[in-house]
Amino acid sequence: FLNVLLFLGKFFAGLLSGAISITADAFNNLSDAGSSFISMIGFKLSGRKPDPDHPFGHGRIEYISGLFVAVMIILMAYELIKDSIGKILHPELPKFSSLVAVILVVSIGVKIYMYFYNRSIGRKIESATMIATAKDSLSDTFSTIVVLASAFAAHFWKIPIDGYCGLLVGVMILIAGITAMRIRSAHCLVRHRNQSLWMRSRRS
Repeated sequence: FLNVLLFLGKFFAGLLSGAISITADAFNNLSDAGSSFISMIGFKLSGRKPDPDHPFGHGRIEYISGLFVAVMIILMAYELIKDSIGKILHPELPKFSSLVAVILVVSIGVKIYMYFYNRSIGRKIESATMIATAKDSLSDTFSTIVVLASAFAAHFWKIPIDGYCGLLVGVMILIAGITAMRIRSAHCLVRHRNQSLWMRSRRS
């Protein structure tokens, strides 16, 4: 829900300013909202009790949903990088206002809160997906800080670095997505290996 509100606020700020970095940051939050929805479904399914078709339970679903989250982050980063390169080739100074600044500052505060909240919950219930979501929130915080710095530079010093900052944000998000995918893949492989070893020991 918070990510949806952040998307609406940043999208509005992006329209006001014409900054590609702010608009891209808004769609980053929309991607997070979709990812959270997928993670919630994964939690529900993974909480089911073991059955004849799934004697080890449904825990793997959480890791698969985590992989889906990582893929969404990577795809979003690709679009951001592509749009930012276009902005670098055709630079324009975005329009800046106090309302845009307030929206970005509030967004940073909300994302910091979400990072600590998701990390706390993730450690408490030992959820890899929640911890990955917390790391994504932290990545979003740094991304928005960079976007805010870009807006200040354009307004006060007339430096058109919107595209460069968007590119930097895109690379940061891409790294976060790839890292999350590697972690989720490793968990899936370890779980599969442990189950295979258990099945072999039962047969012998």
